[in-house]
Amino acid sequence: MTTTVIPGTDVAERIQAVFPGAVIEANQHSVTIVAGQVAEVAHFLRDDDELDCKYLNTLLGIDWLEHFDVVYVLSSLAKNHMLVLEARTLAHEDPVVPSVAGVWQGAHLQEREVYDLMGIGFSGHPNLKRIFLWDGFPGHPLRKDFLALPGGYKPGLQRFPYEFPSGERAYPNLAAPGGPQAPAVPRLREPLPGQTAAEETSGGQLGTGGGGSNQSRASELRTLNPPAGESAAGGNTPAKDETELPDEPEGGQQA
Repeated sequence: MTTTVIPGTDVAERIQAVFPGAVIEANQHSVTIVAGQVAEVAHFLRDDDELDCKYLNTLLGIDWLEHFDVVYVLSSLAKNHMLVLEARTLAHEDPVVPSVAGVWQGAHLQEREVYDLMGIGFSGHPNLKRIFLWDGFPGHPLRKDFLALPGGYKPGLQRFPYEFPSGERAYPNLAAPGGPQAPAVPRLREPLPGQTAAEETSGGQLGTGGGGSNQSRASELRTLNPPAGESAAGGNTPAKDETELPDEPEGGQQA
């Protein structure tokens, strides 16, 4: 049986009737409310007899650069329908949204994940702390301003591979002297045997040979993939025997 999706405009009318001024906008797909009233609205959506949104499918955050939206996908298993609620906070530097962990227990870990990776705080959460990264990690890696470099550059390629600027077949600004370069990443523990050499060769996630670098890896790639007849150590390798075998007679047997 197909689950019915309740339009955001219909949900907005129900919310607006109980919480005047709470709705910011609504469309066919979702309804957006002010973040400060999300806990009260969540209780209403869960306990309303017709909506009956007793199950939280997922909770996630969206960074719009100038504000954040926290998205709640809600379902009623008894009525087999679902809806999408969004809570908007305009405080991009230090966003805080009321926790709904007291409404749906499944929000407990999901709010911690959003806090850890996007930096959105959840007031009233019983144990708000990082869930993936360690305490003291600098920043929140899923924010769009994470690791921004001077001049507005970001680590890595500025476009998808081979999606070069108009009329270009390379990234000249990355190869130019003084171009953007990824910052050094502090090491918290001693490297494992061979790890340092591997990072120097591959460049690592933010290494000097990676996407955010202004250095060339041509010599490294030549070492890893030597031309035919030449070994990685500089010697010669036997040429591959490419002699073609005679075609097999029809019937699968030789004469």
